[in-house]
Amino acid sequence: MALFKKNIWSLYAFIVLLTLILFAALGITNWKANRDDFIEQQHIQVELFSSSVNSLLTSQEALLEVVGHQLAQQSDFTRTASIQIRPILDKLLETHPAIAAFGLLNTGGDYLSISSNLELANQRNLLQYAPTRDSFLDALSSSSMVLGRTYFQESLNSLVIPLRKSISIDGKKTDAVMTAGLRLDATIVFENNAHAGSFNTLSLIRKDSYRQFYSSDIESESAYSSPVGKDVIQRIASIFTDHFGISVQEAMNGQETYSFVVDDEQYHSLMSAKYIPNYKLWVVGRTDLTHVDSIFIQEFSILFVAFIFLQFGFYFLVKSIAKNEQRTRSQLIYQANHDPLTSLPNRLYMRRNIGKWIDDESEPFSLLFIDIDNFKCVNDTHGHDFGDKVLKQIALRLMRFRSRLSLLVRESSDEFLFLTPLSNEAEIKRLAKRIIEVLSQPYEVESAQFLLGCSIGVARFPEHGKDLDSLLRSADISMYKAKQQQNSYSIFTTEMQDAHLYKMKVEQRLRIAIEKQTLFMVFQPLVRANESIHGVEALVRWIDDELGFVPPDVFIPIAENTGLMQKLGTFIIESSIMQIAHLHRTTEQKIGLSINISVRQFSHQSFSEHLFATLEKYQLSPSCLTLEITESLFIEDVTLVKPTFEALKEKNIKISLDDFGTGYSSLSMLKALPIDELKIDKSFIENIAVDQQSLTMVQNIIAIGKNFGMVVLAEGVESNEHFAILKACGCDLMQGYYFSRPIPYDELAAHLNQQVTEHAECSV
Repeated sequence: MALFKKNIWSLYAFIVLLTLILFAALGITNWKANRDDFIEQQHIQVELFSSSVNSLLTSQEALLEVVGHQLAQQSDFTRTASIQIRPILDKLLETHPAIAAFGLLNTGGDYLSISSNLELANQRNLLQYAPTRDSFLDALSSSSMVLGRTYFQESLNSLVIPLRKSISIDGKKTDAVMTAGLRLDATIVFENNAHAGSFNTLSLIRKDSYRQFYSSDIESESAYSSPVGKDVIQRIASIFTDHFGISVQEAMNGQETYSFVVDDEQYHSLMSAKYIPNYKLWVVGRTDLTHVDSIFIQEFSILFVAFIFLQFGFYFLVKSIAKNEQRTRSQLIYQANHDPLTSLPNRLYMRRNIGKWIDDESEPFSLLFIDIDNFKCVNDTHGHDFGDKVLKQIALRLMRFRSRLSLLVRESSDEFLFLTPLSNEAEIKRLAKRIIEVLSQPYEVESAQFLLGCSIGVARFPEHGKDLDSLLRSADISMYKAKQQQNSYSIFTTEMQDAHLYKMKVEQRLRIAIEKQTLFMVFQPLVRANESIHGVEALVRWIDDELGFVPPDVFIPIAENTGLMQKLGTFIIESSIMQIAHLHRTTEQKIGLSINISVRQFSHQSFSEHLFATLEKYQLSPSCLTLEITESLFIEDVTLVKPTFEALKEKNIKISLDDFGTGYSSLSMLKALPIDELKIDKSFIENIAVDQQSLTMVQNIIAIGKNFGMVVLAEGVESNEHFAILKACGCDLMQGYYFSRPIPYDELAAHLNQQVTEHAECSV
């Protein structure tokens, strides 16, 4: 009990640890999702802002281009021309309130003219003034508009972005530079509300690392007076290389928006960046990670509180379960180790306790593998509830043999294991016989009486196995040997194991043979009383490269028990119909064809469909075909196979009942089903010349067939005496080595060509 409590609390600890891990995983997932949301928002922010900036600057560039060309063409670049240009610039200033001033410069950096709100004499030479020199040189050499450094214009009390556009009259050399000052406070795009809040900033960074525009809650002119630190630039460059696998130059060429995290001493931020190539500007959005994480903490704290409450609830639940399990554990152990139907120990119990029987000092003992014969019929006929009641009676009978030193186990449905300290062969045989005798006594369940038998396989420790699996395997092999005789026992021998291994080998090779179609057909003639050939029975043969000739009575049962019969049957039908159809076309001998059909094959849902398709494929008349079925087919539910019978009858395909008299058929069944032919088993034929009882049986079967209007065929005719007796009894058709052994197709064709048959038709 202490161990159980330890286990359940260990389980509790494991579950708590697991839920903590899962909760942590949930937290990480939510944390990542929260960051991803902010990254997505910032990504959109940068995309929209860069698009707005590009549109604004493009429109300003177009304005400067048009005005600059007009002024340059009108001006002779003299003081008089400058005076004439000023009214035009003033007029432009009135219509473009976002512009602080307009001006026209020569290529030497001197102002030729300027709007009247500024004094021309006070303007510096842009080529000689250090803060403007680089951008002015860029403007002279660039076909696009160039932006100067943003500066604070005291007279306007506004930040201004210088805009400079080179003007070429002939399209070859630069004749002048048109300039304007764009007021940041007069444009919607550059208002200081482009950022999302105190946690977010939005910047335009020039190629010289100075800020062109900066939007944040904290307005600061100093943001424009000094460049962004080189360490920050290098850090971002390394991120492009490490995270995206590209250089900064490649990012500039890509024109995509890149989002990443910068987490160092200076920045603890989510950043998004996009390059505007026309104006050599980086749009950079930055969101403080502290704010991002605070949003996550606010939202996740609710889940955390709920998680803590659930953990407390789970603790009290486990505590309650532990107390209840203390009262029920012994019952659960019993249920786990015993069969609920019979209360016998189950296979789990046996495997847990087999150490008491098998160890280095164990005495010899015997394991009996008991299998109830044909128990499936009980369940199929009466139902599983009825079958369970029968199993209870079987268990009670087996308990009579149980002693303090033995162990009785229910292995599975109708299989039981009995471990006994008896090891003497004579004692084991007496025990097995006694068990068979007791289990063979009549059973009475719900006023129904019936008989059952059992098959017992015996294996002895350590002779037949030194561990449980080996013993079970040996007992299982010997049980199947006993099952061949029904209601008997068999003690394991090495010969049985050899036979078992041989069957496994046959199964493996048979799969290959069916796949490669290395089996072949032979044909045994079916002869009328006048010794003319009525037809042939198709028989499958197999000669394997490793196994040699394998008899049909060896590989066909293996095919039926391993699920290969459907493929094998398909091969037999295809090959037989193909060859006999060819025989009809080449010999003009329209003989009949009989094919053996297994129960599994006949019961398959697509059997008749495939058969009809094969007949159609090879152009063989269905009236020439006879299907031989065994009486074991009637064990199955007749209502399931009756539609197949009717479909075959509609096509004029004949049905022959093979091995009549050896199985389960009844006269009522013969009347109910459309059977055309009765085939007398060779076991009745071999003694008809010397045994009156066998002769009487044959005469009765022939009489039954005649009374039902059926053709009667006898197989196993080995002598002239057999032939004479059967002919005298009125048997319609005969088959056996007296007439011919099974022969290959070529011999059959040659044999038919030598025969003079007046009535070689399909019907008798």
